[in-house]
Amino acid sequence: MDLIVGDRVYIRRLTNRDVTERYVGWLNDKEVNQYLESRFVQHNIDSTLQYLASVTNDRNYAFGIFLKDRDIHIGNVKLGNINIRHGYADIGFLIGEKEYWGGGFGSEAVGLATTFGFNYLSLNKIYGGVYSVNAGSVRVFQKNGYVLEGCERKKCLLDTGERCDVLIYGKLRDELL
Repeated sequence: MDLIVGDRVYIRRLTNRDVTERYVGWLNDKEVNQYLESRFVQHNIDSTLQYLASVTNDRNYAFGIFLKDRDIHIGNVKLGNINIRHGYADIGFLIGEKEYWGGGFGSEAVGLATTFGFNYLSLNKIYGGVYSVNAGSVRVFQKNGYVLEGCERKKCLLDTGERCDVLIYGKLRDELL
């Protein structure tokens, strides 16, 4: 399982060589990270390498999202907190290269990671939380057949000082498209 290939993107596990200044720049970009919990920390190469080391194990799969035709790293998708006994994991993603926002690349990558989780890891359920104001990420879950399972009301504080809900989306293996 080196590459998981889709129509326009492929995903593969991230390696240290993928941690570049460009990647770190995504994590520090206020527009890119506005809905990520990692926005509260200033990132650098060392901290990002430490994070990658912490999620490179059998309980987490941190994938890079790469354009097939240009072999460019544009974002990440992660299956994390994998519980093999109960068969579930959470999923999160980001498209760091803003020129690719809204183009369906995140949807394709989440679809690839979801299929990997069900078929390769034999998971029964994959779920993710998304800020209710993050319309793009809500669409990604919906396009991939994830079902709205719940709402954690006014859970998170936005940079504007307002609170927003966190929507929980889930997908079961038998709902695989």
